[in-house]
Amino acid sequence: MEFGVRLAVQGEMGAKGQGWDYTRGMALEAEELGYDSVWLPDHVINAHMSREVPMLENWTVLSALAALTKKVKFGGHTFNNSFRNPALMAKMAATFDVMFGGRLYYSLGSAWFKDENVGYGMPFDEHDDRVARLREALIIAKKMWTEPRTTFKGKFYQVEDAILEPKPVQRPHVPIWVPGDSEATRNLTAELADCWFIYSKPPETIREWAKDMKRRAGRDIPIAVSTVCLAGLPDADVKKWSELYALERKHRFAVPPTPQDILNENLWGSSKDCIDRIRQWQDAGVTHVVIQPIPPLEGMRHFAKEIMPAFRK
Repeated sequence: MEFGVRLAVQGEMGAKGQGWDYTRGMALEAEELGYDSVWLPDHVINAHMSREVPMLENWTVLSALAALTKKVKFGGHTFNNSFRNPALMAKMAATFDVMFGGRLYYSLGSAWFKDENVGYGMPFDEHDDRVARLREALIIAKKMWTEPRTTFKGKFYQVEDAILEPKPVQRPHVPIWVPGDSEATRNLTAELADCWFIYSKPPETIREWAKDMKRRAGRDIPIAVSTVCLAGLPDADVKKWSELYALERKHRFAVPPTPQDILNENLWGSSKDCIDRIRQWQDAGVTHVVIQPIPPLEGMRHFAKEIMPAFRK
């Protein structure tokens, strides 16, 4: 089992700071604590607080963090496909992978936050068209990472005799993580993903989803879960923070989560309770757990010291 941490760069989830200094400090400490990966939301305006609260651009920050670290891997939580031309994005990813020794997960998503796309003049299609657009982008990236020249003519994107050199360090290519659990996204995952990246659910749900994915894909696809982590907190704090998280995310999902949804699907309780749930996820096919710790720094430290050692040889 590998573990990652989502950086609270928007001032959300009870963070006591926000901006570059807070982001850098959290990422450097994550590596020191032994996390395998660090994850950064890809937004151009703040998605969970007031729109006026500052939000740093994802790729600029990731590149700076990678230059300051040595081992930890990086990914977008998740990269927004509508922000960047897919051929250029493939080039950026390959460059990052070469510069920083193969430390990138290509977690490209179909996008959900309409306001920032409209505000910045970027396309925002209906859901299934966004997934179809994402499919073309992933095909382009995969071809450019593995073929001498790439030509692709799709509904949304066209590439003509494109050359990408140098190729990524990771072979056969940068690992493709497909985020989301809609029907269209599941089909895309079955077709192209090296890992399926989902929000956490109860272990029995993930077990059934893994069986369904194997039927679709004809192969085992590793699963990564992103989970809210309220580990080791008193019950009163668990209630307070679960209510805050639900409030901050109420516009994120078609059916807004309730505080009870947060508790049913994520990590809270004693260290033993959390270890038991992670083991159940592992048995269901999960290979990577990305925590969203609340409060961020305190939760990240507690998880590393009290829970991660149970999974380290």
